[in-house]
Amino acid sequence: MKPEELPATQLLTFLSEPAGPGRTAAPVPFTKAEILAFPEVRRWLKKGYELDSFENKLSPKDPSQVILLVVLARRFAQS
Repeated sequence: MKPEELPATQLLTFLSEPAGPGRTAAPVPFTKAEILAFPEVRRWLKKGYELDSFENKLSPKDPSQVILLVVLARRFAQS
């Protein structure tokens, strides 16, 4: 895909590992450093995107699991 054909934004979703059976560990939110280290995020950064925002949410099905929503925005060359 040519750079000019890439979308202006890219939304990625990640899930933390759920607590094992019988465990009641508090969910740990993802940090910016962890997000920037994800291979999929790094691939989009190499394509000219930057981290726009992210949000940690508790899973409605398993409150010990975190759902991470990541928004990447394409950097545009400034004239």
